[in-house]
Amino acid sequence: MRRSPLVFIAIALFLGIVVAGVFYYRYQSSPRSALHQMVTALTERNYEKFYAYLDLKSILSNLMQETGKDLISPVIPENNYLGQLGWKMGRKFAQQVLPRLFEAIEQDLHKLINQYLNTLTTKELLALKAAVSLAEINQQGDEAKVTLRFAKEDGRLRLIMSKSGKDRTWRVVSVSYEDLKKLVSKELME
Repeated sequence: MRRSPLVFIAIALFLGIVVAGVFYYRYQSSPRSALHQMVTALTERNYEKFYAYLDLKSILSNLMQETGKDLISPVIPENNYLGQLGWKMGRKFAQQVLPRLFEAIEQDLHKLINQYLNTLTTKELLALKAAVSLAEINQQGDEAKVTLRFAKEDGRLRLIMSKSGKDRTWRVVSVSYEDLKKLVSKELME
């Protein structure tokens, strides 16, 4: 019994559509897609959409912890009970104060970030888009470690993204303090 070539073509087309749909769904729910959405939002100057992919409170908290390591040495001798007590109290105090501080400065922080983002040129946005396209992403469950490399500056920016919230959107929750410090110093030198 001979089958019509149209049946084979229809089956092949159907399987192709299913495979393409699976790949599209996987891409849409990936950290790379979220990064592309962030860059698209920057290009369109749609900062509300951009902030939807950032957890500023977590980013600031992590940056404050890393900054504190630069300012105060966490190595306190075990027999220095007063020093250890002071270190622990300082950390607890910072954990209590940081969320309230963030709420107080959130509006001003958004304004400052928006002012900087408005200065980005088309060339810089294209470089950012290229860095996102070539980003190294190591995903493990609901967490992804992302490394963006910038060819011109010979620099990098490491991020940690997490799938969170009711909508399960990938958001940047941490930025490497060391990388950010190098990028900011290069920006200030120019």
